Amino acid sequence: MKVVITNDTFLKALPTQASQLKDKQLPDQLVTVTAGTTLDIVDQFPYEGVQNSEADDHVLVQLEKPLPGYQGIRWFVYGLHAKVEGTEPDNNPKQDEPAPQPKKPPVAPNFGPTISIPGISRPVGIHEPIYFEPTVSNFTWAELTKGGSRIPVDANVTQRIVKLSKYLDDVRAFLGNRPIRITSGYRDPISNRAVGGARNSRHMYGDAVDFWVEGMDVVDTFYKLKSYHRRGGLAVGNGFVHLDLRPGAPARWTYGGGPKVNLW
Repeated sequence: MKVVITNDTFLKALPTQASQLKDKQLPDQLVTVTAGTTLDIVDQFPYEGVQNSEADDHVLVQLEKPLPGYQGIRWFVYGLHAKVEGTEPDNNPKQDEPAPQPKKPPVAPNFGPTISIPGISRPVGIHEPIYFEPTVSNFTWAELTKGGSRIPVDANVTQRIVKLSKYLDDVRAFLGNRPIRITSGYRDPISNRAVGGARNSRHMYGDAVDFWVEGMDVVDTFYKLKSYHRRGGLAVGNGFVHLDLRPGAPARWTYGGGPKVNLW
């Protein structure tokens, strides 16, 4: 894995304005890096700061080795000044079988068996659209929770699933309103380990999805989405495309056994 610096910027000990760290005049707090610098990293970490704060625009990376003259190996970098390439060597999850869909669309209000979703005060039918306003979602809870078998661990995950489904509806429209077939949506930590997902997989946060589009090759899908999905994660594997809404720097990679593509 590597982080590529796209603008003259700083590596920072804290996800805050560089001027604030300069004022403190503390050693090992701020490192100047120039555009074009490439740094090898062993991991990146999701940083969930205060909602809508400047901290959410940063990504935390762990370097393979310290920078010359500095001891620290974990640094924050402003997401719009960097991009991440590659993924962990063991991140090659087995794809889930798509959740079975009813042969005929269920007639409201019968949306099939109900489940309890954190943050939603009433039982939810597994074949119920994830949201109804301002329009009805094209995606159901069954598709994003593997038939209702993977219940969000808390309301924050539920909110991310709703946000993701709204974004997927926009993606669907961008791709010509072709049906999107989800192979893996939300994964609780146990199911994520079972399928071999990355240690910090965004699937566990509720804002990642693996899918394919009817009538479209996955490489074509990946290339079309490069111009549309400029932030977050985007990857292509053997028969699926991965998309997530991670904060911070954009990330691109390919999975083992999948096609080779130009990441950027």
